[in-house]
Amino acid sequence: MVDLAEGLLARRSVSLTGAAVFGGLAALSTVIVPARIQPPYPIMPFLKFDPAELFSVFAFLIFGPISAIIAATVHWILLTATGTSGPLGPATKFVSVLSTLLGLWVGSKIYSRLAGTFRHPSFAIVSMLGSAMLLRVIILLPVNYFVFTYIGPVIFGINYISVSQQALQTTLGLHFAGVDQIVAAMLLYTSIFNVLHAVFSVMIPYALFTPLSMKVPEIASGHPWISRFMNRR
Repeated sequence: MVDLAEGLLARRSVSLTGAAVFGGLAALSTVIVPARIQPPYPIMPFLKFDPAELFSVFAFLIFGPISAIIAATVHWILLTATGTSGPLGPATKFVSVLSTLLGLWVGSKIYSRLAGTFRHPSFAIVSMLGSAMLLRVIILLPVNYFVFTYIGPVIFGINYISVSQQALQTTLGLHFAGVDQIVAAMLLYTSIFNVLHAVFSVMIPYALFTPLSMKVPEIASGHPWISRFMNRR
């Protein structure tokens, strides 16, 4: 019993340490790969595929949901404390990452319920990725609406509507009859971006999971969260 308690305590300590490390790596990646050199979304180039999100998903796969949330929170705090563009960008990014992590968790629960019929790693990742894409879009739709129409222009003086209108005219040749059409187009193409970003944020860590297992003790010991989850009966 004592050995079990000590093992659980050691695992929790490793998970917390890992969460802090991945949060710090996420913040460091933002410094090394700033927004100006991140891959842009071709339709609305001011939206970027941020590699910092990968580290929160890595934490999810290795240490589990709680550690992933801690990693995302550490990243948000460091980004807010050291950033020069104000709190809006880090806060929006934080919500984006949390919505993806929530989707992964919901997908894992769906898989657990259906695992008796569809027990296979590919079904697990499809379930988790599908939920991540869906919840990211659902959660960010109202968030983006208020950021575009009120929080950005009124509180922070950022005219997202004008910037988006110019981007959509340049990239797609779209013309709009009024502000409502611009906002609707913004939300549509931003939702597509969020689907693509969820795929980017989830599939790259998943693809790199095996090579990473050679470097991270928690994986090398054979006890990563994703492996325990998929093998659970």
